[in-house]
Amino acid sequence: MITKIATTVCFILISLLPTAALQAETSPALAKQLKELDQRYRSLSAELYDNYVDPDGVQAVSGPMRLETLVGPMQLEMKVRKYLADEEPIRAIAAIYQNKELVLKQVRRGTIMGFVQLMLDHNEWQMANELFDHIKKTGLEFQATNTAYMFAKFHFRRNEWAQCLKALRQISKGKISAAHLDLYNLMYGVSLQHEGRYTEAISYYRLITPGSEYQLYATLNKVSAQLNRDGTLEQAKQLQAHLSNELLQMPNEMRDYLTLMSGYHFLENKEYAAAREAFGRVSTKSRYFNRALLGVAFAAARQGDYTRALSYTAILREKGSTDLAVDEAHLLNAYILARSRHLRAASAAYSSAVDYYAERIRDVDSFLNQTLDSDSVFDLASDINLMREFPEARSLFDNMKNLGIFLVRSEMFAQDRYYYQQIRTLYNEYTAVVETMVRDYMLARRERLASYLSQSRFGLVQMFDTGLKRDD
Repeated sequence: MITKIATTVCFILISLLPTAALQAETSPALAKQLKELDQRYRSLSAELYDNYVDPDGVQAVSGPMRLETLVGPMQLEMKVRKYLADEEPIRAIAAIYQNKELVLKQVRRGTIMGFVQLMLDHNEWQMANELFDHIKKTGLEFQATNTAYMFAKFHFRRNEWAQCLKALRQISKGKISAAHLDLYNLMYGVSLQHEGRYTEAISYYRLITPGSEYQLYATLNKVSAQLNRDGTLEQAKQLQAHLSNELLQMPNEMRDYLTLMSGYHFLENKEYAAAREAFGRVSTKSRYFNRALLGVAFAAARQGDYTRALSYTAILREKGSTDLAVDEAHLLNAYILARSRHLRAASAAYSSAVDYYAERIRDVDSFLNQTLDSDSVFDLASDINLMREFPEARSLFDNMKNLGIFLVRSEMFAQDRYYYQQIRTLYNEYTAVVETMVRDYMLARRERLASYLSQSRFGLVQMFDTGLKRDD
């Protein structure tokens, strides 16, 4: 949704957008690179484990991981549990590799399911699939179903909607446990919704048990899907009614985000009073508060309540931060003054906005021209909340965490620096991708700032063209 505002003074564009629309769009090249890096991580980790285990037990005890070929399934279970309790996931996974024949021939299917979860937690894709295939061939149907459920959760967490749907389709719904059924329906609905299949998504949300811990998410996602499908005023009112119910427990940030969304839909339908009420419900402590303040300023201006609108933009401009709402407040402030026919004040505001945006662009250019070390890259990624901006990059951060575990335990590779260097090289490539994402985000901000600068200059010219016949 983009709201365009035209006046007799100037034409400007204000980006009062939902968070999803403000996320930096993952380019095809970046998406391809993330996929290739994920595949390289999986191949490297599998190769590393294969290299450092010896199923025959001849070299294992003296090797860098000092692994043992165990004689019984209980012994293996206890060893894996101990490694995990000692926060040694590498050794736990290696023990399973070392004793794979024992796993496939003697270990209980229920225990193997736990091993699959361990592999998925660390993106050990090759072994996870090998164990899953074994369960499908030799286990009971409910065991195969619940293992497929693990894969669905894995993809769901990584925002891999098509893969999540593929895993969900392998589940025999009649065999899934009651404890898992509601999350199964929620994952199905959310994945379908992200694929643009809103009507199908709604049908799954309706299957979630009343009173379930997932009922809240299902209800709100259902309304959101209806809004995306229909965009009707009635759906916006329904969402606001749910959010106004204080008995409906939800995290504060979720309530604030959804309240913001309802405000945007009221704006779309020119229900400015309802929009102001919705934006006014967003907590002052919320990270969405600045955007809500911008929204209520815009709605007030559309109602002709210029004094209130200007007071809201003043609050934003005085904050001194550099988020999008604060940036836009400078342009909106000048627009409101022009719309209210305070032309000299509007001229001064447009001139001030020109200076503001020019300075902001210089700051961004200075950042883009500098060389960043890895610590600076990750500090900036945290400040920007890169995961929120690039939700598809979940695999990147998960894999970097796992590579970090390998690097911390580098003494395991003391006898063979080849794999240590391979891990370090891959970690550095991931770091470079994070830097690219940070720079892409800043370039997108620069484009917005350049647009606001251009519009401010145009507004200033318009003020001179009017002859400034009216004053405050």
